[in-house]
Amino acid sequence: MKPFSLLVKPAGADCNLSCPYCFYRSRASLHADAHPRMDEALLARVVESYAELPLPFHSIAFQGGEPTMMGEGFFRRAAELGPGVEFSLQTNATLVTDSFAKFLAESGWLVGVSPHGDSPEFRRGYARLAKAGADVSVLMLVTNRDVGRPEELYAYIADELGCRFHQYIECTWPAEFAVKGGEWGDFMVRLFDEWRRRGDERRVSVRTFDSIVAELVGGKPSLCQFADDCRHHLVVEANGDVYPCDFFVRPELKLGNVATDGWEAIAESAAYAAFGARKRGHPDCPRNGHALDEGWRRLYAHAIPHLRKLVSELPTSPAFP
Repeated sequence: MKPFSLLVKPAGADCNLSCPYCFYRSRASLHADAHPRMDEALLARVVESYAELPLPFHSIAFQGGEPTMMGEGFFRRAAELGPGVEFSLQTNATLVTDSFAKFLAESGWLVGVSPHGDSPEFRRGYARLAKAGADVSVLMLVTNRDVGRPEELYAYIADELGCRFHQYIECTWPAEFAVKGGEWGDFMVRLFDEWRRRGDERRVSVRTFDSIVAELVGGKPSLCQFADDCRHHLVVEANGDVYPCDFFVRPELKLGNVATDGWEAIAESAAYAAFGARKRGHPDCPRNGHALDEGWRRLYAHAIPHLRKLVSELPTSPAFP
């Protein structure tokens, strides 16, 4: 079976914030209840059945909406159900308590935080995670309001938050906040140049650049955007429905339900294979209608020569032959 990870949306699109640029808000219509919650029985089914699959790794990321609305106990239970699973959490950090931060740190969860508006609530949650020693990365959604200031965003994450692990995601929906191909290319090129100007190539991890390096070294990118097949993960909604990607959580693309369908049947279905083939021949994702191909190609042309040089300077080892 082709390896895949899970993106689990235990509270669906429900969130304690109402960010107007959140693409997942529209998925609230999937549920009759405006506040869907995955119950413990379904959580057990998801984690245990997935952990039993003969895969080289097992990775579950809880996302939203805002998954921390489930409460700390939900995630403690997930960890008990899947001791061999690599867990992670994507959150706006506003509901993170000292106890929750300590659990995430001690359990080795990777925590991705999204600073929506840099509110006092976000700063407080982020500080709790940092104090507890959690593994934290910052995911910055780049809208057309922010696309002209990559240097400021980089400085905010690296200097104000003191975080060395960055991820920048292009906003593609709703349309009034979406970035265009040319401006996305400009943003990424300037971000790359700022990263180099500050001498951060070996100090700050920018996930996009890391993925290009991974492809140069081993031939396999670590981001699905750069792969030629869109079958890297499956999305599990609060009611157990399974979809091929969180940008394609649509009724017509439903692949099954965890409560009634086996992972093998879902992952090897013709519908999932057809979805994966949509990516081939493009450096962009189908979610963008390939509108950002121009921007990605500009980044590749600008960044790859320098990254090739960095790779050539890596020490020889079993990992870098």
